[in-house]
Amino acid sequence: KAREVLGLSTRQLVLKNIFDILSSDARFSWNETWEITWRDRQLTIETTFATKDGQRIPVEMVLNSLEFKEKQYCCCFALDITEKKRILNELKIANLYNRSLIEASLDPLVTINPDGKISDVNAATVRVTGYSREKLIGTDFSKYFTEPEKARAGYEKVFRDGLVTDYELGIRHKSGHVTPVMYNATVYRDESGNVAGVFAAARDVTERKKAEETIRSANAYNRSLIEA
Repeated sequence: KAREVLGLSTRQLVLKNIFDILSSDARFSWNETWEITWRDRQLTIETTFATKDGQRIPVEMVLNSLEFKEKQYCCCFALDITEKKRILNELKIANLYNRSLIEASLDPLVTINPDGKISDVNAATVRVTGYSREKLIGTDFSKYFTEPEKARAGYEKVFRDGLVTDYELGIRHKSGHVTPVMYNATVYRDESGNVAGVFAAARDVTERKKAEETIRSANAYNRSLIEA
């Protein structure tokens, strides 16, 4: 298989230095690698083979130490991980794309674990709460609201019923400022179809609240004129 992959004969491979079959950017300290392998009996590393026709093949190489006739050897098994690398790269691109969509939203977005802890947030959530993403992740979702019990009841309802719409809450900034919001939330599932958490989006309704208050004031004034 080594001959097939590298495009070299046994004569061409035997007694070659290990670095002769690696790509130029895959260098590492063989002395250090040997010492670790001999100490731990086994070592797994990622590197890149260079074939005779110039192709670069990423491999996962498992090195095993062994003794034969009082001499020390290293037996290496290499697994082609080209497909694995391709899939990981596609996942990375997909994650970056999904992240960019989340960050593009002007509305605060939050994902919540079944235990009520925040698992992720976007920049809008950071702005409305005043806390960094690192500070928010792993904390109780309900603690950032003027009515924590109502916030807790909201996400529990999502886990129970699958979604909530137009759920009114007030987000408290660490400075004390309160932003009235309407939450819409739904569950999301893992590959097996099991509920993994809640995805919640909050819409700032400050302007709507102001408009409602203006209408109420106008109605009260008109009513006072009628009653007079």
